[in-house]
Amino acid sequence: MIKNRGMFLEKIINKTISYFWTNNYAFIEKKTLDISFDKVIHKENHLIINKGYISKKSTVDYIGMFNGAFVCFEAKSCNENRFDLSNIKEHQIQYLNLINKNGGIAFVVLFFSTNNTFFKLNLQFLNSCISKGFKSISYEEIKKNSKQLFLEFPGILNIFE
Repeated sequence: MIKNRGMFLEKIINKTISYFWTNNYAFIEKKTLDISFDKVIHKENHLIINKGYISKKSTVDYIGMFNGAFVCFEAKSCNENRFDLSNIKEHQIQYLNLINKNGGIAFVVLFFSTNNTFFKLNLQFLNSCISKGFKSISYEEIKKNSKQLFLEFPGILNIFE
């Protein structure tokens, strides 16, 4: 597995949400992991963490508000011409579906580095592929069944268009 394979996508999304905040368009935040520590040591005006661990499963990468609706989405980078469904966990899909069912906006942003393209993958299509037992979704199927996103000036993805 390649470390930091999603850094480009994360930088683009972080720039996008910063632009949204600045222009009062939407308010999106990157979620952090819940981390617990066994022991914190105070030493010379510094805190030293001893044995930290993730205390519970994360939900999705980003949450926030857009036009009065709760928004959540997961962001995934693909280094091949397919999206491996093993890259999104069952509890994340359940969370996305729960938000969608309750009137929120939920989706997956995909970046294909091989084609330098971005897509907004809707849950109906994702759920259909999962229920059919797919292990992955080809680039061509995603292109046919998802909304392509484009980098706009000044380097943002308009995920709400």
